[in-house]
Amino acid sequence: MRVLHTADFHAGRITRGYDRTAELHDALSEITSLARTERADAVLVAGDLFDAVNPPAAAEGIVYEFFLRLKELGIPSVVIAGNHDSASRLSGLSGLLGWVGVQMVAELPADLTRLTRTIETRGGEKLVVGAVPFLSERRLLRAADLLGQDVGAWRQKFRDGMGQLMEYVGRSYQPGAVNMMMLHTTLDGAKPSGQRSITLDLSKTYTVSGMQFPAGTQYAALGHVHKPQGVGDAVSAHYPGSVIQLDFGEGGEQKQVNLVEVTAGRPASVTAIELSSGLELRTLRVTHDNLERRLEEARSFRGLLKVVVDAPAGTALPGLKAQVLSVLPGVLAVELNAPEPSEKVTPFAEREGLSRLELFERYYAQKSGALPDALRAAFVEAQQAVRAEAAEGVEA
Repeated sequence: MRVLHTADFHAGRITRGYDRTAELHDALSEITSLARTERADAVLVAGDLFDAVNPPAAAEGIVYEFFLRLKELGIPSVVIAGNHDSASRLSGLSGLLGWVGVQMVAELPADLTRLTRTIETRGGEKLVVGAVPFLSERRLLRAADLLGQDVGAWRQKFRDGMGQLMEYVGRSYQPGAVNMMMLHTTLDGAKPSGQRSITLDLSKTYTVSGMQFPAGTQYAALGHVHKPQGVGDAVSAHYPGSVIQLDFGEGGEQKQVNLVEVTAGRPASVTAIELSSGLELRTLRVTHDNLERRLEEARSFRGLLKVVVDAPAGTALPGLKAQVLSVLPGVLAVELNAPEPSEKVTPFAEREGLSRLELFERYYAQKSGALPDALRAAFVEAQQAVRAEAAEGVEA
């Protein structure tokens, strides 16, 4: 059996004001073509079809077109809702989507047996998928906080509850079938884009352990983390990642879908298939000294660019964004990385004997750099005015 696993479309995504709909349309068309050429028996989509609960019409159009194309190829799919999706909205569409071969699981049903979905493949094999949609841990945390209860204990309850739910769903696994689990969640040890580790500290984050997958799980199809990776050793559990680079933290990541080849009762073989759709996102780090040269070198770049200018603490560079955009009008973001200077009190001995103008120059230099001539002249003029008023007061 050959199953194509994908996730995290985030249709409707706007990156720093730039609409990504056309790129995502290309990526979904590419995945449809791969489903055909790789002779996929089924497609699993592990959540976050959309970037927001109320997506624009164009975003809905490209996602539903994707499922229509799969229907034309005779390829069924199982889909779960992610944390960015409107669970109620997708639930309302589940009946219509069923007509094009989509088994949608968007909300936790009263009858938990409905979390198990079965596909009879063209080759006569059976695929059983325990499809668990995103369950909002934030609501759980909010309830615990309002009740004045131990938040850490509630996080552990979430973890335990997810384990019990997966164990229950695993009871529907069938001998002689291929048995998989699909979730939109964070698994222990997963690393999000930017290489920031997700720790196992349950007081800070909700995670599920790879040891909690029920016996007989041949593959765990995961969504939620955008960095493609395999996680854990107990079960073959994988995040295919987002299908295009969605933000600059994902710059440099090769996007992919997973082709899972598996037969009943045997370990799954997972092959990453690279995607070519979507613009490359890149962060260009420069200094003010080499800014112009580096911008000229980047003229040939055809992706989406963010420019970060590193400067000494307290540096102000007025007109920086205009300077960058005059060379590269397509830059999406310009950031100045100049940390706030540490507040230091000048010892009295170092201030003794300095004029007010010299003290002001030192203060201004600590905050903003060299004192402009116009501001120096204004300060001197203000000093003279104060002295004149003081003299008039003495004479009176």
